[in-house]
Amino acid sequence: MKIANKIVMTLGGLVLIAASILKIHEMLVVCIPGWTEHGVWESYEFLLLQIPLELCLGIWLVSGLFRRAAWLAGTLAYFGFIFVTLYKGVIGAESCGCFGQIHVNPWITLGLIDVPMFLILLLNRPGDEYKLLPPPWPKVWHAIIFAAPIFATLIFTAPMLVAFKPICIRPDESVKPVMEDPRIKPADPNAVVTPIKQSELWSWLQYIDIADQLKKGLVVVLMYHHDCPTCATMVPRYDQYFRKMKASGDDSMKFAFVAIPPYSEKGPVPADTVCLRGKLSDSQKWAITSPYVVVLIDGQLVKTWKQGTAPEPDKIMDEIFAQP
Repeated sequence: MKIANKIVMTLGGLVLIAASILKIHEMLVVCIPGWTEHGVWESYEFLLLQIPLELCLGIWLVSGLFRRAAWLAGTLAYFGFIFVTLYKGVIGAESCGCFGQIHVNPWITLGLIDVPMFLILLLNRPGDEYKLLPPPWPKVWHAIIFAAPIFATLIFTAPMLVAFKPICIRPDESVKPVMEDPRIKPADPNAVVTPIKQSELWSWLQYIDIADQLKKGLVVVLMYHHDCPTCATMVPRYDQYFRKMKASGDDSMKFAFVAIPPYSEKGPVPADTVCLRGKLSDSQKWAITSPYVVVLIDGQLVKTWKQGTAPEPDKIMDEIFAQP
């Protein structure tokens, strides 16, 4: 039992250390949205708290310091992971988010890591000679070797992540007022159209591969990540709505789906979609919570919605031209 407990705790600690390192790498190379844009549990601020604690717990489990207390903390942690991963599986998330940029299906993580690790920890408790709290105290050299990394992790991990945070491009929330521009009032078809200066075009167009097709007329652009649950619901609705518009001869607006990097062959866009399809360049780092829906008129940004949301397609025209 004693040897089995040491093996199990070491294995559980190594899993946590590996997961923390992968999340640290993600934090240094990917733009993670803040809690106001993406909710608390997957926000940049929450990861600043989670990563040091997870890494410290992993080192603690491997070290064997105060073994019974470490075992209890590790068992409770994996018990909590079960519910988090189960929730992500139920809502249809493509990745559990446990391993940074390595996407693992939540059901795989739940069945192969979280549940088994919790059970083997639960069944392999430390021997009775280990007390929850000292005495006995660990050997001095043993405590120093492992306590130093634990405290260093707690103190320096979050500041290091903030110091090396990648420079990200965030959505421009400033839009051109629709009802103050006579060119785009739907009730005035005889209005004189004034040529748009190049400098007035939406700045992000230079990073989209189908920019030329987005500079003409009224275009609703839905930016998506391939593993976004909300996108999986809304993209097909937009596609079906545009099909109905084309079938009825309504050409008042177009729809475009633009993929946010990292790309994937999988995704919510139907292979036979009649909407425009494009990609946002991976030459920049983008701080976007998908879906992100914007409206362009002749290449100008005139309407946006809150990141992570998408309006119903049959309500878009009313919202674009709604009076302030």
